Amino acid sequence: MNISFKRRPKKQYWLKIEANNLVLFENGAYTGGLPYIKVLASIQAADALHSAAQYASWVKQHVSSTLNLLIAEDLYQLILSDMPDVPSTELASAMELKAAELLSYDIDDALIDIIQLPPEAYRSRTRMAFIIAMQKSPMEQWLSALVQVGIRVPVIDVAITQLRNFGLRVQNYSTSGLFHIEPNRSHLILNYNDEMVLSRTFDSGINDLDAIDDLPKPVSSNELFIEEEAQSAIQLESLALDIRRSFDYYESQLGLGAIAELNILCRKDHQHLVESLATRLGVRCNFVDPSDYLHLSSSSAMKAADLDADLIGSAFREALS
Repeated sequence: MNISFKRRPKKQYWLKIEANNLVLFENGAYTGGLPYIKVLASIQAADALHSAAQYASWVKQHVSSTLNLLIAEDLYQLILSDMPDVPSTELASAMELKAAELLSYDIDDALIDIIQLPPEAYRSRTRMAFIIAMQKSPMEQWLSALVQVGIRVPVIDVAITQLRNFGLRVQNYSTSGLFHIEPNRSHLILNYNDEMVLSRTFDSGINDLDAIDDLPKPVSSNELFIEEEAQSAIQLESLALDIRRSFDYYESQLGLGAIAELNILCRKDHQHLVESLATRLGVRCNFVDPSDYLHLSSSSAMKAADLDADLIGSAFREALS
């Protein structure tokens, strides 16, 4: 999180660590063209975060010397907190003390990074920042295990910043949002002048909303489908209400004005949700297709629609840093 390249190499290798899965992928940029993503390999790995010694040799089969780590959402904490009123030279230490009050594990076993909200987001009120925290010991185990097989790790990053990266890449206005709909949950990020100022996760996903398509139904629709559609409609209304509350917080509490657009990342066969949300939110909503912004190698094991936003956003990390 706090280490980055000074200039972008032709390509970078990444290991995404999920709760029970590991994904190795490569990204880079073609000269004068779109960035690309190539998924190299993936493996089911029970408790992957704490299994470095078991899987380091598997990583070595695909990567020779340099690798970045990407930590999935469930394996770190993102906390919005006020910032102590201290000189900038003392801020890091002060934020560690603040994090110690909020974490469930000892601060000595924590890796901490902060993302400060822009000054416009507090306007004479208490300064705010996101605290990104994860346990240090599993990361040290991964770094040690990879070093033992000859792999250096210059960058550790987290999922939320990759979603932010893609949101910034596709935005058309300085007050914009990105909404990512996954199978079982969804994520909202609101940006202001190229800075993330709000992040929320909702329990509703495609599996909850899938019966909504806003199209005429065949006369033969059975009662079960009608019941599922009714439940999806309720879920969609509840989700839209939560999103509107986030917009209200952005506009009123943060004082950043109205959201100009919401870009929605989902599979193409669920584009109907974009129109459904636009009707309920009263905001310009745009479907975004990752293939318009990046290229997937023909040897990639996954299609654009199946790539998660973390991998997609990593392709734009260096360009926005």
